[in-house]
Amino acid sequence: NEGAVLNINGYDEDIDLNRLFDCIDQIFLDGSVSVTTIDNSLRDPSDGLITKAVSIAKKFASMRSRPLFILIHTIDGVGLSDDFSQRSLQALTKSSEKESCRMIRLAASVDNINAAMTLWSPQVEHNFDWAWKLINTYRPFLNELQDGPQTTIAKKKQKITGTHKTGVAVLQVLSSLAPRHTEVLQLLVDIQQANANNLTPYADLKQACVQKLITTSDTLLRNILNELSDHNIIYSEKDEDGNECLYVPSQLPLNDIVNFKRST
Repeated sequence: NEGAVLNINGYDEDIDLNRLFDCIDQIFLDGSVSVTTIDNSLRDPSDGLITKAVSIAKKFASMRSRPLFILIHTIDGVGLSDDFSQRSLQALTKSSEKESCRMIRLAASVDNINAAMTLWSPQVEHNFDWAWKLINTYRPFLNELQDGPQTTIAKKKQKITGTHKTGVAVLQVLSSLAPRHTEVLQLLVDIQQANANNLTPYADLKQACVQKLITTSDTLLRNILNELSDHNIIYSEKDEDGNECLYVPSQLPLNDIVNFKRST
C-alpha cells in the first residue's frame, strides 16, 4: 500500500471541489486547514479556492509520509471541465512537492480525444506535468453517459418520451470520437432512412464512403464500424443470402445524428 486513494467521477455535475478539499483536510490533516481564514475579498472568486488548495497541499506534504492518489474518471466531464476547477486541481498537486516529489498525485482519464487542446492553458498543463498513456478499454461507455448530467430541457423531454437519455448519450459519444466516425455513421443513417430503415449491406456503405471521399480503405472503415459497434450505436447481422448488413437502432435519434455538428 503506497498511499491512500480517492476516486472522483468527473461526470457528476454536482462535484464541489471546496467540499473535496475539506474532505482531504478532515481525513488526512485533522482539519487544520479548514480553520485557516481565506480572504473573501479577492477580486477573482476562484482565487480563494486555489489558495485553499495550495494550503492543503503544503500542509499535506509537511504532515504525511505517504502520498495521496486522486483518481479522476473523466477529468473533462461536465463537473470539472471549467478553467476554475482545473486551476484548482493543478494547484493542489503542484504545491504538494516534498523533496522534489509530489505528495498529492493525480491519475485521470479523458473522453474527448482533443481534451489536451481544449481543457488547459499551456501554463496549467505544464503545472499538471502529465505523463500521457494510451490505455483504451475498448468497452462502450454509452450506458455510463446515460446516467450523466441532463439539461433542463432534456429533463422535461424525459417526462414526455422517456427515451432522451440514450439520445443525449449518443451525441456525447459522437463529440468524443474522430470526425470521420461521425461521417460514416451519418452516411449509414442516410442510406438506412432512404431505404425505409431496412438493413444496409456493408458493400453499399463501403461504396458510398468511396463516393463521398470519406475513405477508400476497407481496413479503416471496418475499424470505424467496430468502434461504433463497441459503443452500441450500430449493429450488424446477416441477410437471407448471408451478406453482412448494418443498421442503427430506430430507438436512437436518427435525425439528430444526421444533423450533428461538432462544436468548435
